[in-house]
Amino acid sequence: MPGRLDGKSVIITGASSGQGRVAAQRFAEEGARLVLADKDDAGLAETDALIRSIGAEVALYSADLTQEAGNQAMVALAVKSYGGLDAIYTPAGLVKFASAHELTLDDWKFVVDYELTMTFLACKYALQAMSDNSGGSIINVSSVSGINGSARHAAHAATKMGVVGLTRQIAVEYGPRAVRCNAIAPGFIVYAPGQLRVARQTVNSPSADNVPLRRHCTPEDTANAAVFLASDESSFISGQVIVVDGAVSIS
Repeated sequence: MPGRLDGKSVIITGASSGQGRVAAQRFAEEGARLVLADKDDAGLAETDALIRSIGAEVALYSADLTQEAGNQAMVALAVKSYGGLDAIYTPAGLVKFASAHELTLDDWKFVVDYELTMTFLACKYALQAMSDNSGGSIINVSSVSGINGSARHAAHAATKMGVVGLTRQIAVEYGPRAVRCNAIAPGFIVYAPGQLRVARQTVNSPSADNVPLRRHCTPEDTANAAVFLASDESSFISGQVIVVDGAVSIS
């Protein structure tokens, strides 16, 4: 039985671990042909071995995706490898947390680079490829923090709301070119052992008692949402923010 993404050419950023690695596995299981991008070569190699065990086609791309040339070459690799680009999923990012009155300008610029500029550059070159290839689906990653705010998330909330604005603008302007653009906004994400390569990225989980579904978001939850948004099942969904938080943000 064909997968939901059978034969589609897909780029996944941040694929060395976390949401990106789990998404790579889910997209591979659904038949996608993948370009996996990150600057963590060791992590990419681990993800590559996992994906190849599923039998998927995969190309690896290592670069600093806060830089324009890296994004241009990443998209060019997908087009060269598979003849075009059908979808891109952009969970890559790094963040530093602080309240607004404590946040340094250097840390502000760091978060803007790694959460908003990185997303913009991926979209910029994906749009060029998709406009030449009968359209496609762009799936960005925002955050519930970017919608509702959260303590010590000054830069993170600002950049993730910026991702929402960029997503909606792309949906409106490029819809006539058959390009869809949506964003996923996760709540607090918990990772299983081994899903993150850097141990210090894992923090103690807050209680899930205030989550109506009584658990926190997982990278499998965001990956499944991304698969849906990349598939033809969502062909009339664009410009939307899909909140994946078990209803905690509206409770």
